[in-house]
Amino acid sequence: MKRTGVLLAVVLMLAGCGEKEYFKQIYLGDVKEYMEEDKDGFILIVNENNQDFQQYVKGVAENEEIIIDMYNVYESEEGVEDNRPALPYDDFSRFNELFYIEDNEVKGNLDVGGYEDMKLTEEVEHFVELYK
Repeated sequence: MKRTGVLLAVVLMLAGCGEKEYFKQIYLGDVKEYMEEDKDGFILIVNENNQDFQQYVKGVAENEEIIIDMYNVYESEEGVEDNRPALPYDDFSRFNELFYIEDNEVKGNLDVGGYEDMKLTEEVEHFVELYK
């Protein structure tokens, strides 16, 4: 019986290690994949990390099991803080906006800074449903 318990614990730990990350920070090279290398998906463009709305976007990503990448325009590379925003594409002219990219083009966007709490969750869910 002890063996079964230990085996079950090990299996659960290994399963947790392989858990998919649905909301994560990306950097300029990753953004280029969307805009130049035909990667489709959702990108949240922000001007600082840990803003209130990010937890709601992350919650939708996890609930819907859809990847939403976050790019901070002042952190173009991991561990580097930029003095100026690094926005190499005209399509990303606003901060705190969720974009859907398909075929190297912005197909839709949502101003996530314009909503609060449950209304924000509803709007992000609706936006994701439109494009997933």
